[in-house]
Amino acid sequence: MTTLDVPPETAPARPRPDTPAPAPAQLAIGTAPRTTSSTVTPTRRPVTPPVGPVTGPGIGQRLRRMRIGGTPYPELQNAAAALEALSGRPVPEPDPTLPDPTAQVCRVVRAAVEVLRGERPAAQLARWVTPQVYDQLLERGRLMREARQVRPPRPKAHAAVVRRVRMVRLGATSAEATVILHDEGRVRAAAVRLEARRGVWRVAVLEIG
Repeated sequence: MTTLDVPPETAPARPRPDTPAPAPAQLAIGTAPRTTSSTVTPTRRPVTPPVGPVTGPGIGQRLRRMRIGGTPYPELQNAAAALEALSGRPVPEPDPTLPDPTAQVCRVVRAAVEVLRGERPAAQLARWVTPQVYDQLLERGRLMREARQVRPPRPKAHAAVVRRVRMVRLGATSAEATVILHDEGRVRAAAVRLEARRGVWRVAVLEIG
C-alpha cells in the first residue's frame, strides 16, 4: 500500500516588520467624486469682452456756459470739427460781419417776458424778431392786458434777471441759445433760435418755460 504524505495546512503569511503598509487612497478636497454612470460636462461661463469708452475729438465734451459779452469757448471749435468729421461736409464759418448775438438774446428774452406779462408793448421787439414771432407776441400781450383789466391790480413786478447764457453758432447765418433767468422769484428757461436776415440777427423761434 502506498502512503501519501499530506503537507500540513499552510498558515497565512504575515507581513514582515520592515514591509510598509499600503497607503490609503488619497481624497481630493473640493472636487466631486468620479462617477461611471453619467458623464459630467463642465459649464463654461460666457466671457464678455470689456467695452471701453468711446472717445473722439470734441465728442462727449460738455460745453461750458458762456457769460454775457464773452468770447466763444474753444469747446465750440472742437464740436464744429467733430460735426464736420461725422457729416463729411465742412461746417460754414460764421459771417464775420455779424456781431456776437449773446447780448441781443438777453435783451430780447427779458423784453419778451415783460411783453407776456402785459408790461411792455410788443412793438419794441419788432426789429429784433421775425414777423411770425412778432405776431404771436403781439397777440399774447394783448390777451394779458385784457386779463389784467378784469383782475385786481397787482404791484409792479421786478424786472427779469438773466443768470446764465449758452450760445452755439450753427453756421454762418444761424445760432441757438439757452437762457436761464429769474422772474418774480422763480427760475425760468428760454430756448432761442436766431437767423441772419439782411445782415441782422433776428429771433426766429422763442420758447419760454
